[in-house]
Amino acid sequence: MGKIRLLTDEVASQVAAGEVVERPASVVKELVENSIDAGARRIRVEFARGGTQLIRVEDDGSGMDREDALLSLERHATSKIRTATDLADVGTMGFRGEAVPSIASVSRFCLVTRPVDDAAGTEIQIAGGKMESVSDSGCAPGTSVEVRSLFFNLPARKKFLRGEETEAAHILHQMQSLALAHPSVAMTLVRDGRTVWQAAATEEQKVRIRDLFGADFVGRLMPVQPIEEHGIRIEGFVAKPGEGRPDRELQFVVLNRRVVQCPAVFQSLREAYAEALPKGRHPLAVLKVSMDPLSFDCNVHPAKREVRLHRPDLLRQVVYAAAKRALDAFRTPVESAPKEPLMAQNEVKTEPPPYHPSRSSFSPPPQMDLPSLPQPERAVEEDAFRLLEGLGGRWILMEGAEGLVLLDARAASERILFESLRREVARGHVSSQRLLLPEIVELMPRDAVWISANLDALQKSGFSVEAFGGSSFKVEGLPSCLAERDVRVALLDVCETLRSTGLLGSGQPVLDALVRSVSRIAAMNGFDYEESRARRLVRELLKCELPYACPQGRPTMIQWSFGELDRKFGR
Repeated sequence: MGKIRLLTDEVASQVAAGEVVERPASVVKELVENSIDAGARRIRVEFARGGTQLIRVEDDGSGMDREDALLSLERHATSKIRTATDLADVGTMGFRGEAVPSIASVSRFCLVTRPVDDAAGTEIQIAGGKMESVSDSGCAPGTSVEVRSLFFNLPARKKFLRGEETEAAHILHQMQSLALAHPSVAMTLVRDGRTVWQAAATEEQKVRIRDLFGADFVGRLMPVQPIEEHGIRIEGFVAKPGEGRPDRELQFVVLNRRVVQCPAVFQSLREAYAEALPKGRHPLAVLKVSMDPLSFDCNVHPAKREVRLHRPDLLRQVVYAAAKRALDAFRTPVESAPKEPLMAQNEVKTEPPPYHPSRSSFSPPPQMDLPSLPQPERAVEEDAFRLLEGLGGRWILMEGAEGLVLLDARAASERILFESLRREVARGHVSSQRLLLPEIVELMPRDAVWISANLDALQKSGFSVEAFGGSSFKVEGLPSCLAERDVRVALLDVCETLRSTGLLGSGQPVLDALVRSVSRIAAMNGFDYEESRARRLVRELLKCELPYACPQGRPTMIQWSFGELDRKFGR
C-alpha cells in the first residue's frame, strides 16, 4: 500500500491555520480586515485573557446572507478576486480565502451576520472545524464573529503562546496599526470588559494619531509635506530631530491602506536621520505610501505583512527625499509663513528639550560625574601613564611604559560607573535623585509589559517608578548618575535592555543587565578634556576590577608598542 495519503479537510485546515493564525493578534487582524473590506464604518473589538479566552469583532458592514455565510467557511472561498489576473491588482485587505476557515478550525467559532435588506440574520456555530448548528438570528445588520478557546484542540500550539500581558500587547499594537491605516473607520477596543481606547472616524491623520497615542506623542512629530515622484506619493508624519526609540516599534508604514513591514522605508529613514539621531536609535514615523498596485506584490506571506517591490530603489529615494525635506523645514523657519504655524512653533519651543544626538557623543556639558571607587588591595600606579592630549572629544592620548595608549573616555566611564553601581546594588542602597515633580510616562503596550514585570529590579537599581494605570508609569526618581537624562528616554533605553535579554524578575542576571544599561546611558554625557579630569578618569579606571574592558566587552584602551610604531615607520 502506498505511503502517501491525502490529508483530511480537518487536518489540512489546521495546517493552514499554522501559517495564518500565529497568535491571537493574527485573529484580530484577519477579522478586522474582513470588516473593513465589508465597508464597515464602525468596528468594535473585544478580547479577554490575552485573546485566548475570547475575541469578538462586531461591525456594521454589508453582512452576508446564509448562502454566502456558509460558503465563507470553506477554504479558498472569497468575494475579493475571481481570476489569476486579479492578484496583480488587489485593492482589498484580504483575498486568499484562508483566514475564516483557519480560525474556525482551531477555536470555538460563532458567526452571526445579516445583510441590511434581509428580515433575519444567520448564526453558525463551529467547534474545531466541525459545524454544530445553523439557525436564524434576530441580529442587527452587519457581522459579529466570536472566537473562544483559541487552540483548544491544539494544546501543542497553545503552550507556545506567551503570557497574557504579552499577547494583549500584541493585540493592542495590531489594532493601533489598523486604526492608523483606516482613520475613516471608527474603532473601539475593549480588554477584559474595560474600554482601552475609542477612535472616532476622521479624515485627519493627526487626529487619529492623537486619539491612539496622546497629544504628547503628536508633539514629538512633524508633518511630511506630500511629495510625489516616480508614481509614488508619500505623506504623513516623522519625528522631530532627537526624537527616537531603540527599536522600530513606532514606525508605521501604510502602503495602499495596508500596514506592512518595508525594509526599503526603514533604511531610508535611518539614512535621513543619520545626523539627527544618535547611532542605534530609530525615528518615530507614520507614513502613508500610495503607489500602483502593479509595482508591488502583497501575496508573499499568508499574513500579508511583507511585500515584494518591483523597484525598491525608487521607494527609498522618495522616502529619503520626503524625510530630508521635513528635517530641513524644521531647522529652517520660513519668514513668510502664516502666523498660526509660527505660534505653534513657539509653543513647541516652550516644551522641555527633547533627547538630542549631542548627548550621545562626547561634546560639551553636561559632564560625566564619576564616583570614587574604593581602593583595591593591589596598588595603583598613579604615574603608570603620562597624559598627552585629548583627541576628538572622545579619546585621551597617553604614553605608557611600553608605548602609545589611546583611552576611550566613554568606555572607561562605563566601567567605572558599572562597578560603582554594582557595589551599591549589592549593599542594597543605590544613590537616587528625586525628581522635583513626578513625571507620568506613557509607554507602548509592549514596553509596559517589560517594565511592569521588572518593577522590583528597577527599584533595586535606583529607579523610583510605579504603575499609574494602563500603560502609564509614575517616575519619582532616577539613579543619581542619570539625573541629567530625559526620564522618558532613560526608561525606554532600560526597557530595550530588558527586552533584548529576555530576562524577567529581580534576580542577579536582571540586576546586572540593568546596571550595565544605566552605566551605558550615564556615560553618554559629554567629556570635555581637562588634565585634572582626565587624570581622575584614568586613576578611577585603574582601581576597577576589570579596567581594560567596558561592561559591554569593548576595550577601554588600545596600545601600540614602541616596536610596532618603529615598524609602522619602516625602522
